[in-house]
Amino acid sequence: MSTQTSTPRSGTTAAIPQDDHLPHLLSLKVMRLSRPQFATTLPVFYESTEASPLVDGLDSLNISDLTACHPIQPSDIQIRDFGLSQMLKLPSAFGNIYLGETFSTLVSINNESPIPVHQVTTKIELQTSSQRFLLADQPPLNDLSPGANSDITVSHEIKELGVHILVCSVQYIGDGKKRHFRKFYKFQVSNPLAVKTKLNNMIDGRVFLEAQLQNVSAGPMFLERMKFEPSEHFGFESLNGRMDSEKTVFEDQFIHPQDVRQYLYMLSPHHADRISRTTNALGKLDIVWRSAMGDMGRLQTSQLTRKAPLLEDIEIQPFWVQQDAEVKVVLETPFRLGIRVTNHSNENMKLVLSAIKTKMGSVLLSGLGSRRLGELGPGQSTETELEFFPLTPGLQRVGGLRVMDLLSGYTKDVDHVCDIFVLAHQQDTIESSLA
Repeated sequence: MSTQTSTPRSGTTAAIPQDDHLPHLLSLKVMRLSRPQFATTLPVFYESTEASPLVDGLDSLNISDLTACHPIQPSDIQIRDFGLSQMLKLPSAFGNIYLGETFSTLVSINNESPIPVHQVTTKIELQTSSQRFLLADQPPLNDLSPGANSDITVSHEIKELGVHILVCSVQYIGDGKKRHFRKFYKFQVSNPLAVKTKLNNMIDGRVFLEAQLQNVSAGPMFLERMKFEPSEHFGFESLNGRMDSEKTVFEDQFIHPQDVRQYLYMLSPHHADRISRTTNALGKLDIVWRSAMGDMGRLQTSQLTRKAPLLEDIEIQPFWVQQDAEVKVVLETPFRLGIRVTNHSNENMKLVLSAIKTKMGSVLLSGLGSRRLGELGPGQSTETELEFFPLTPGLQRVGGLRVMDLLSGYTKDVDHVCDIFVLAHQQDTIESSLA
């Protein structure tokens, strides 16, 4: 039985019957594109100094470089000693897909019928739980002869976790009928890295950010970049380098499966205003790695946030009056300490600083017990010098101060200003520092 088709006249469109009940004339194959891997073999260790049928047989076949090796010497370790040969093999399975990697695939359309097909169009989409991406929308092919094929290569950077579905839609005209079919390929996207953070907020506005990085993938990775990008309110300093060189504290950049690394960054606010001191946005981590065969992956975390610290209306910070000289606090010898008072409120203040001697402990305030600091507008600071008298050697607390606003009546007691180390004798060499 033959089917006749008529040629449409100019300006008209011929209606093509649609039939999707018969077997299709085209087949669809989807293959993931990935790099080859080293072929693994089981090394055979033998003593080359002793004559044996095994040694003679391996030498006669000249295959010792592939399947056998001599006993391992510390200075003569080769790749075959670890079971890896110099030959490459194609992956036999689909493999793992990780977040941040680029997923590449080859879609091949084959005409397995004895007749040609016409007007072949292919549409490839990738569907996630939240959105749908169009990877390819190939224009119609005029003819696809028997035994011929049409290949399409698509790539997409994976930016979501969970189930992904590759949707391939094919339309064509075969044997005078309009045909179409759709195939679905499902795969799971996993997380290659587990990132945990810990924050430490200091009273001066600095933030110490600890980032814990763990390789939760199935293979080792080469960490090409571990970069912190601060928000607009912060500058940062990486504390992961060695003091004597530009190298990091880690021996190499390889992270094996389940290995954990700790990174530390110090964030400092650009300004001393309330917005910079209380913002919860810190920045992002930008991580770039490569797999064992050089495939690149990139992962950027979402905005790292913190619980905004409470900033009181009045802030008191200590500082040494003589910053360039060696600072020593000696027992029963007066020393001077600077006090910086900042108004973080939205109102003007008229401040008075006084001492509460019952709360001072072993470091007493010398001289007058009260002094006026003057008027401070919103965001303004003032500095004053106080003289203290240490009574006990060792690590001592400086505190027992009170700041009162004469305009509003607001009062703040400062039980702890800083800690100092009091030396028993002048010739001792331990320097005091504010903590």
